[in-house]
Amino acid sequence: MNQSNPQNIILKPVITEKSISDQNNGKYCFWVAAGSTKAQISQAFQAVFSLKPLRINTLITKGKVKTDWKKHHAINKPNRKKAIITVAKDKKIELLTLKNTK
Repeated sequence: MNQSNPQNIILKPVITEKSISDQNNGKYCFWVAAGSTKAQISQAFQAVFSLKPLRINTLITKGKVKTDWKKHHAINKPNRKKAIITVAKDKKIELLTLKNTK
């Protein structure tokens, strides 16, 4: 995998209730490549969104063991890495911000 390409480092945004509510505080959550460092995530974020992150927190979620009941064996899901990227409160990523329709 080519780690220099930003699309290979930042894979996709995490869309949950908590991540959407954290966007009001300037925190955006993304699934990232498992072997990427905070410096690589920062460079990729700047290249894709043209914003400088204030802070990057990363965590690794352990993969679950699922059961395939048709074939009667366990399936191990891979570990995934999540990055919570904090930007200034006055900066927003319009692409990821949900609009209220009220």
